[in-house]
Amino acid sequence: MVLAVVVAVLATGSVAAVAGLHALTGRYEKQVNRADLLPTPARSGGRTEPPKVRGPLNLLLIGSDSRTKGEPGDGRSDVVILVHVPAGTRRAYVISIPRDTYLPIATADGEPGRRDKVNAAFARGGAPRLVQTLDDFTGSTVDWPVIVDFAGVRKLTDLVGGVDVVIDRTAVDRYRFLPEDSPYPSAPCTDPQGRSRRCVLFTAGKVHLDGKLAEYYVRQRRGLPNDDFDRAKRHQQYLRALAEKVADRNVLTDPRALDRLVRAAAGMLTVDRRMPVQRLAYTLRSLRPKDLTFMTLPIAENRDVPGVGAVMVPDAERCGELFAALRADRLDQYVSRYPPNDVSHGR
Repeated sequence: MVLAVVVAVLATGSVAAVAGLHALTGRYEKQVNRADLLPTPARSGGRTEPPKVRGPLNLLLIGSDSRTKGEPGDGRSDVVILVHVPAGTRRAYVISIPRDTYLPIATADGEPGRRDKVNAAFARGGAPRLVQTLDDFTGSTVDWPVIVDFAGVRKLTDLVGGVDVVIDRTAVDRYRFLPEDSPYPSAPCTDPQGRSRRCVLFTAGKVHLDGKLAEYYVRQRRGLPNDDFDRAKRHQQYLRALAEKVADRNVLTDPRALDRLVRAAAGMLTVDRRMPVQRLAYTLRSLRPKDLTFMTLPIAENRDVPGVGAVMVPDAERCGELFAALRADRLDQYVSRYPPNDVSHGR
């Protein structure tokens, strides 16, 4: 499921314009869950405080199948997204990192270790290990990691009445079986035991997604022309659609809907204990869905690695350009050379 902290921040910023920033972001800050998500200075190459609350800054959005506090053994991170907010804080660059990206995983001492799929970092050392892995890979610093609870994202989607997406071609998820009484579109298929089943069907054209169907949509991988690339684009397409729905003034001007929205957005997040949510919300108060630019980490090839499985090998040259631009706070120049993803539609 797509990581919707950006949606939550957009909701908070949009809410501020309607009902006053201080009271609502204070309410928001009290609702979020907190844990130790950053590496300690001894394991982060000397990471020092105070943490950043102004741009340029980098957020790391982490999603998992189970509600988690980001501790070792909590499971693998199914979605990893790096969000760069430039100095002016009027734009945000959303960079999807496929979960099978083959990277050196940070050791317990914070040093680059053996290569594995990027989501193995979370399984081995929780959010701090994933943060350190990406710090090493990008040559930059993740200022604030945020973990998102999938159940909360589904609830948020249903609270805004669902979202609409445009799908380019009909797709059947032959790994997602529906019960006989399911209300969702389906197609006949066969499970691994050879039994006749009904599988989730997405028909080309405009499709309305409630929370559960949205989960099916963003989790499909097999059966898409470009596998994880198309799934990452679906994540981004859905994130943009949800952000637009959250920012709809019809939602923001209804006091009861607004209260439910703020509580749901806050309740689905786990942030670092030191993260100043209210101050960051104020920093990002001007961001709107139109201000998000979506990209996917450049990949050179897919490869099977013994003992690891199918992996995606980063394009070293393109990644070097991407992260040099990020460190220099000039991603605008990078996207002028390499056009970003078009998330107005998906596979």
